[in-house]
Amino acid sequence: MLGAIVGDIVGSVYEFDNIKTKQFEFFAPNSFFTDDTVLTVAIADVILNGGNYTDSIKKYYQLYPHESYGARFHAWASSTNSQPYNSWGNGSAMRVSPVGFAFNDLETVLKVAEESATVTHNHPEGIKGAQATAAAIFLARTGKPKADIKTYIETTFGYDLSRSLAQIRPVYEFNESCQETVPEAIVAFLESTDFEDAIRNAISLGGDSDTLACITGGIAEAFYAGVPELIATQALAKLDDRLLQVTKAFMARFD
Repeated sequence: MLGAIVGDIVGSVYEFDNIKTKQFEFFAPNSFFTDDTVLTVAIADVILNGGNYTDSIKKYYQLYPHESYGARFHAWASSTNSQPYNSWGNGSAMRVSPVGFAFNDLETVLKVAEESATVTHNHPEGIKGAQATAAAIFLARTGKPKADIKTYIETTFGYDLSRSLAQIRPVYEFNESCQETVPEAIVAFLESTDFEDAIRNAISLGGDSDTLACITGGIAEAFYAGVPELIATQALAKLDDRLLQVTKAFMARFD
């Protein structure tokens, strides 16, 4: 889970100021947590303390109403309506990382990932994005090699993971769909040499930088057996007390 938060914070300053290089200050002084972190913590809170995903997501929206939520999510979260709105956006994938860490069999991970997605993202692509991300995290943390993770994601979800970052980077543009965010984020992980390199890979693509790096960061944390201590310390320092408390509690139990 912390890896996803790191990716969000590091990518926050590049979401609307894209870069196409891996050479950048990892924690810019003005970096900050975004809606990606808020909603990741909302999912973790349910796993830790019970409740349902709809109520938790709406609660955290009310606590943090000024983050950079998508327009449709904002309308849903600020209303009394709790029906999903058939989204295929990447929000379902960016908030799902706690699911990949918390459950001990792939079938349950896929089931709970769908549950966490469908409160808003009940479009098949929205569900698929969440499941693919959570599955990659589960496979990574249970010791599967990158080749096996790649094969599973391609065969199960139909994502094309054959493109290299060098092929993606020159033509990739800002995109908020699962189908054009999750595969790219997974490729950024697959080409990485360590946790930090994975985050740099994701942000170097441009696009929805904080969400790309959030998705990549969760998988990289699982594969590389944690977040390096200095990076973890810097990320946790960016959180407020409420987000920090839930994050630390989740890490103590599951990471």
